[in-house]
Amino acid sequence: MLALVGLLLAMLLVLVSLLIERAYEWRHRYEPRALPRDLSVPAIPPRISGNPAAYFGPDVYPEEAARRGWEGRSSVAVMVDPKGVPTACEVTQSSGHAILDRTTCRMAVEHVRFRPALDRRGRPVRGIYRGFHVRWQLPPPPDAQ
Repeated sequence: MLALVGLLLAMLLVLVSLLIERAYEWRHRYEPRALPRDLSVPAIPPRISGNPAAYFGPDVYPEEAARRGWEGRSSVAVMVDPKGVPTACEVTQSSGHAILDRTTCRMAVEHVRFRPALDRRGRPVRGIYRGFHVRWQLPPPPDAQ
């Protein structure tokens, strides 16, 4: 009986550690980071599904950037899993403002969906979508319209 309790406690500790690791990974998936360099090149790279511009309106402009008048163009590469879900993001060209770059990654990973990369046999595989660009431009003041 005591051995069974010990085994259950050990299993519980493993489960908790796995959950903590997964929560940490989930929380930080929006943060820009280097993507793997050793990923095999798919026959067909991932493709954007839908219109990502719908997620980058004035309502998502970072408040601090708007207050300071910061604008710029962020370019990112996005890791896409075999289901077409973005899992990570890397800034390939900075806007010059980290907050705009982070927001680009967050919005790309959180909202934009992709058709997955395909291998030579037509099977979905992980891939990197390159060339995701967002031009952060402040809207004109209301009285200028």
